[in-house]
Amino acid sequence: MPRTHSDPNPALAVLAGTLGAALVGHTKERMRHFFLFMYTYRLLMHVLKCPAAKWADNVSIKATHQCDTGMRRDEAWDIRFKNDDVSILNLDATAFRRVDASHVCNLGLNLAIAGLCDQSTDERAPHLYNMLVRVCGNTRLLPQRINIGPDRVVDVAHGELCMAFLKQMASGAAPISNPLLKRYKERVTSGMALYKAGQADKGNDAVAEAAGIYIATLEESEAPQELRSQGTASKWINTRSTHSQEVWTTLQGNAQGDFVGYGFNRDANIDISMLITR
Repeated sequence: MPRTHSDPNPALAVLAGTLGAALVGHTKERMRHFFLFMYTYRLLMHVLKCPAAKWADNVSIKATHQCDTGMRRDEAWDIRFKNDDVSILNLDATAFRRVDASHVCNLGLNLAIAGLCDQSTDERAPHLYNMLVRVCGNTRLLPQRINIGPDRVVDVAHGELCMAFLKQMASGAAPISNPLLKRYKERVTSGMALYKAGQADKGNDAVAEAAGIYIATLEESEAPQELRSQGTASKWINTRSTHSQEVWTTLQGNAQGDFVGYGFNRDANIDISMLITR
């Protein structure tokens, strides 16, 4: 199925910064977008009254929508991605000759679901569908070598996990739960570790280092701490949440806001546990 393209919102800023820092944010946003897709899709299936056995039929494990198209500079542009030079991780994320619009979610929607939403008598259906389209199409500008390299590992994991989680959700599992979050991190990091080792064996140290950033971001277990002193007293404080805690908290707020905002709290026989297991 051909991909549907859309232009970026001109009011939005282009996220740049160093490539190393960009990959930390991209890894976190990929995790958030994956679960954002899963719970929004769950809401849409409720609205469409779709049998659980059919949920997977309307999902594509490859992106069907894309915002932006990336950048291609001419031959005079001298900054290329050097596979063996780890110092390129300190360059701006968008400074390279070949820059892709790298998907944040990379899941998609089959054509039939748009027709189901058009036919639905529930006015929430098209709104939820459009939200999913945005989630599916969202991208971030990154070097092409990252998009077709370590980021592809996440793409594959998202496709596998989506199908597996839909089966669990069909049996009553909430999409936002500690077991599913843990499984997500384990699947992505295990696949990325294999990829990193393969790139290191080939001497592609910069690509291997980039893959290591994905792993370090997902595996972080303790929040950074700093010793603060006042007079004779001192204590350790957390300077921020762990990356996973940050994503988890954001997802809970997203899901709760959408559940109430779309009026699902007024629907019979469902509650927020359809989306979140605390």
